[in-house]
Amino acid sequence: PVFDYEHKLVVSTSHPLAIQTSVEPEQLAQETLFTYPVEPERLDIFSQFLHPTKCSVKQHKIMETTEIMMQLVAANRGICALPGWLVEEYAQSLNIKSLRFGDKGIHKQINIGVRKGETQLSYLDDFIAQAKNN
Repeated sequence: PVFDYEHKLVVSTSHPLAIQTSVEPEQLAQETLFTYPVEPERLDIFSQFLHPTKCSVKQHKIMETTEIMMQLVAANRGICALPGWLVEEYAQSLNIKSLRFGDKGIHKQINIGVRKGETQLSYLDDFIAQAKNN
C-alpha cells in the first residue's frame, strides 16, 4: 500500500446535487454516468454503491480520457466517479464539486506491485520510496 483515498462522485457546481455533501444511490437514477472503458462490475460506483441497493443510472457512457470526462461534468452533461485527490486537482480550474458516496463513503487504497524477478531494480525502489513520501 502507498496511500489511502476516498472515491467521490463528481458533479457540476450548477448540478442540483451540488448543494449536498453526500449522495444516496436512488438520487442517481436519472443521471448520465461517464466512466472509463471498464466492465461495470469492476467499477466501485456500481459494485459498492449502486448494485447493492438494486439501483442504476439512466445512462452509462464510456469516456477514454479524464479531461473530456471532466469537461462534460463541468458543463453539467453528466456525472462521474473518481478518486478524491484527482477531483481536487480538476476543481482548481473547473466548476466541479465532489460528493461522498452515502454516509460512510467508498474508501480505497493505491498499491504498488512488482513482478517476480524485478524486485532488485533500483529505479523501482526509488519510485516506491518517492510514492510513499508523497
